Amino acid sequence: MIDLPTLCTARVLLVPLGRQHSAGMFVLWSSELVCRYSGVVSDVDGNIVSTPVDSMADSDLIIDFWIEARRAGWGCRWALELCGTGEFVGAVGFNALGEVCEYAYHLTPAHWGRGLLHEASKPVFEWASSVWGCREVVAVIDGSNDRSISFAQRNGFDRIGPVGDGTDRYAKWIAPQRNSASASGTA
Repeated sequence: MIDLPTLCTARVLLVPLGRQHSAGMFVLWSSELVCRYSGVVSDVDGNIVSTPVDSMADSDLIIDFWIEARRAGWGCRWALELCGTGEFVGAVGFNALGEVCEYAYHLTPAHWGRGLLHEASKPVFEWASSVWGCREVVAVIDGSNDRSISFAQRNGFDRIGPVGDGTDRYAKWIAPQRNSASASGTA
């Protein structure tokens, strides 16, 4: 089980994703703009979840997937909430954890272009570095997703090369700083 901490920035509170974020996840995953480049989404049993989702029950399958990934110790998601209002604006986290962590991020379109994702990413990368000894954060991005490519480049990611199916691998090197916490995130 990954002991995922709550993280805070000036404008964003990062809270471990859970069923309390059901309504926000439905807004996020029912958006064609968000889902256009998101790749295949599946539930805990490996069944494909069709996106954009049509119901909150479908977006709850995505929440359950990440709760199980966290329990199993291989991946995680934080919900992004605006400080002060608690409004759900997106989710960030890792599809894989270790010395190389695969980063994934989704933001509701109403909040694009405000720098919230950039702000939220810094403490997430610091957590991955200190708890997991992460030295490289990678993102797999569809070659047509100009907004995501721009985000990656503005945040120090370099294009490494193609992965396949029109996607490219971007990487950001970070200096690992292990603390006394174990990889489970507990002291």
